Amino acid sequence: MRAHARRGKPLKIFSDSIYVKLGVEDTGGRYSLLEDVTPAGAGTPLHVHHREDEGFYILEGDYLFEASGKRFEARMGDFVFVPKDTPHRFLNIGQSTGTMLLTLEPGGLEIFFEELAALNGPPDPAMLTPVFEKYGLELLGPPLSI
Repeated sequence: MRAHARRGKPLKIFSDSIYVKLGVEDTGGRYSLLEDVTPAGAGTPLHVHHREDEGFYILEGDYLFEASGKRFEARMGDFVFVPKDTPHRFLNIGQSTGTMLLTLEPGGLEIFFEELAALNGPPDPAMLTPVFEKYGLELLGPPLSI
């Protein structure tokens, strides 16, 4: 493998833009590194990963996380770790776009994001659930609200 710099093409997931920085082809499947750009007021639905541990390093913005039913805020410079099999979701509670680096171990979830980005139309649980299940995830509930 050679050293390289990569911005990555944007994958539109719900209202976020995800950029693959390192994928399974770069790390031999050990981990993936993604950049998540989250508009103000946007976030993820409640979900759980059965294969990957996930880490969130906040580069900019203010986020509200929920993991295992507990809510907490994370700001620039904070790192949030969510072990596999932990239900979680997040919401950008700031007034501007937020950015996080996501680590996923083992790698490969970028393929899930590519498949989600290819779906047309608004998020429909009937269309999302089979894609989630294919990659060892469960869609459990709606996004966070304040």
